[in-house]
Amino acid sequence: MDEGLKNLVTKAEQGEVDAMVIVGDCYNRGLHTEKNDQEAHKYYKMAADQGHVQASLMVAIDLLNGVGTVQDKKLGTKYLQIAADGGVAFAQYLLASMYKLGEIGFFGREQKAMKYFEMAAKQGDAKSQIELADLIMLAKKSNYTMDDMVFWLACAYLHGLNKQAEEESRAALQRLNHLISRGMPGGKALVEKTFEDVKKNYQGYLKNPS
Repeated sequence: MDEGLKNLVTKAEQGEVDAMVIVGDCYNRGLHTEKNDQEAHKYYKMAADQGHVQASLMVAIDLLNGVGTVQDKKLGTKYLQIAADGGVAFAQYLLASMYKLGEIGFFGREQKAMKYFEMAAKQGDAKSQIELADLIMLAKKSNYTMDDMVFWLACAYLHGLNKQAEEESRAALQRLNHLISRGMPGGKALVEKTFEDVKKNYQGYLKNPS
């Protein structure tokens, strides 16, 4: 461990939250010291318990997968919920995916999956945009419309034009072409109009989340 990291460890032990996260990152990635999952988890948890939402995501991933600590899916889900509600897009995507797959929840899990996919989609997460569109397509009853589905697929597609999410872009285009071929109301004209609308008015949805 180099002197810079030693100083950060001291600050972390004294209660500086940002230092806790940086030390956790160093142990997690093996930067300036040997990689140590247990130490990474320790410092991430220190920061998470002080309200750092990105650290809460890291703690959740550790607990859900048993990395650096004993696997505890219930506690991991709790930390994931904190990170998702705190605005972390990847946490929102993971939590929504768990609801979608039936790993958590029972009653209303489809609505909760849509809720968290939409939260991540609004931050520009292309995978969540596609997942939300798919759920809208399959839902027997929801507050979403066909226009909403096309909108989110258009957002995901346009990510790929900026080379930010090429795989998601291809998947979105495939879905849009399928909808057109199946006689979707509005068809190609609706899709083209939505593309233009997204380009002009919803640039925030085309950015990758930080």
